[in-house]
Amino acid sequence: MNYAVSVTDTTKTNEIEKSGLQLLAFLDTYKSALHEITTVEEPPRGIVFHDLESATKLYSTIPLPAYTSRDLIHLTPLLDTWKDIYLSTVKDVKEAADYYENLEMVDVAELVAHEFTHHADFFHSEFDDWEEENANDMWFEEGICFYLPRKLLMSEERFEKVMKVERLLIDAHKEKYGEYTLDAFGEAGYRGGDDFSYSAAFYDYWRSTNTVAELIEGYCEGNVRELIRLYREWVEGGEKGRLQDYFINRFGLSDEVARGLWLR
Repeated sequence: MNYAVSVTDTTKTNEIEKSGLQLLAFLDTYKSALHEITTVEEPPRGIVFHDLESATKLYSTIPLPAYTSRDLIHLTPLLDTWKDIYLSTVKDVKEAADYYENLEMVDVAELVAHEFTHHADFFHSEFDDWEEENANDMWFEEGICFYLPRKLLMSEERFEKVMKVERLLIDAHKEKYGEYTLDAFGEAGYRGGDDFSYSAAFYDYWRSTNTVAELIEGYCEGNVRELIRLYREWVEGGEKGRLQDYFINRFGLSDEVARGLWLR
């Protein structure tokens, strides 16, 4: 994939390019594995590797230095930057602090793979238009876009560890950010208001990824293709009603289980 480097601190140029090349190697591995599940006929045109200031102040005002804009992935590849970002969310959760203190490049690679996955062909509309038109289904796409990179890039042990950490962080932050249905994705953070903290931004990503993982592992026998098939069934049926209600009916979920997954 073509790449460029944009920095506000030129002393970091070489480090950013070196780290970016590591991520591109991870992405090549990911693309090969993803091809066994789905196709990406129109991938992003390239990736711009940034320092934090360039990503969040010069190119965007989004607080997270990982996003896609105009068919370009924008991301900081610096491990220490992401370590600081994640550590700001841990509150008093020791497991989270331990995990993020020992962050690895695969944890950054999942972010570039996440952005790449948004371009997968099974999603029901163009990525550039999707967020505004289909915000009530955002939880599904964002959850899948984290689940697949983790499953395809991480060891099973690391996958289980990060999923546990995020479940603990959901519990740690839910009193502050509230318990609302996932079709209001982003309500806690900058998408829904003026809270630009990293924990507020991550809160619904954590929740969505956890829900997608539970659907796949608890109701699709661990087969992500089955959940994607049901999603496409909903799309091809005219997207009638909420996607979560479609899953509730197809899996025969009780109100209690449904509430635990989506807080319907």
